[in-house]
Amino acid sequence: MTVRVTQLERRAFFTPKTLALYLSVSERTVRSMLASGRIASYRVEGARRIDPVDVDAYLARRRARGAA
Repeated sequence: MTVRVTQLERRAFFTPKTLALYLSVSERTVRSMLASGRIASYRVEGARRIDPVDVDAYLARRRARGAA
């Protein structure tokens, strides 16, 4: 029996603008969230990038608070 191991799918990082579109909020709101540390981000050659994993974690935390 052969087991196939596949690589994890890598999703492209968000920019503040694409994250705003994804979350249906303003880019200003996203920048505020980044500045306050509610969502982690990276600086890549002066440009802000957000890992989708960090966005998923943020959304999961928000869901947990709403369910309590």
